[in-house]
Amino acid sequence: MSVERIREHIKQAVENARLELYPFPHMLIEKAWPEDIYEQIQKHNLLDQYADKAKLWLEKHTSTNPQYKIRKQIDLHDIKQAKNDDEVYKFWRTIYDAILEDGWYLKLMNKKYTTYFATHFGPLCKDDAWVDDRWTVKDFFVQRHDINYFIGPHTDTDDRVFTNIWTFPKENTHEHIGTSLYTAMAGDLSPGGRHYGWKNFSKQAQMPYRKNCLFVFFKSRWAFHAVEKITDIDETKRYGMQLQVRERGLREITEDTPEYQVLLKKQP
Repeated sequence: MSVERIREHIKQAVENARLELYPFPHMLIEKAWPEDIYEQIQKHNLLDQYADKAKLWLEKHTSTNPQYKIRKQIDLHDIKQAKNDDEVYKFWRTIYDAILEDGWYLKLMNKKYTTYFATHFGPLCKDDAWVDDRWTVKDFFVQRHDINYFIGPHTDTDDRVFTNIWTFPKENTHEHIGTSLYTAMAGDLSPGGRHYGWKNFSKQAQMPYRKNCLFVFFKSRWAFHAVEKITDIDETKRYGMQLQVRERGLREITEDTPEYQVLLKKQP
């Protein structure tokens, strides 16, 4: 299994993908992995074979939002760094390297959507500097869900740059449990970090929970998305993988930043 072969397949899939602009910029890529690699993703399911490594998502909120206990994930950074050399770990290290080694996937996306990243990162786009760990955090994990999981309409936290969700079902029997795209009432938006109920939100699109797909979307105050409450589920329990890229805490120049001179203050 060659990292180069995996990358060439992903590169072709991304380059051929079409960006949809409504209700916010996103794309759905079919056949995101070579077919034999997708079969290995099923065979080497970390969440089956190393269930003890799985952690609750947003555990600090589960006292008031118990549905969050139903989503469990395994951090692929931990798998990359672990000393375990069995077949499963070796496979996922290859997946990790294909995506994140040398920032390869981020550079690929930067090349395809240069304007977005240049608007977001400005001078850090020179020589792909923003992909460096000094400037961005990459949350990379496999995940699964169960019956009664849901997450209400929300935009991601204000430090999010873009999100990549791979779907890994064995069969296309539960496409309806994928991520849905929403709009709020006209002119309403959210900077992020809050999850809402469905009142006054309008569903605009359904991303399918389909074999070997990749859903990519870009952070904005308009990018409301959600998962409706799951009442039935496939045998893999909505098995998938996410790469979430977010900014590190960069310094914002204010009137109290001593290295700069303020000539005009923001009016109240």
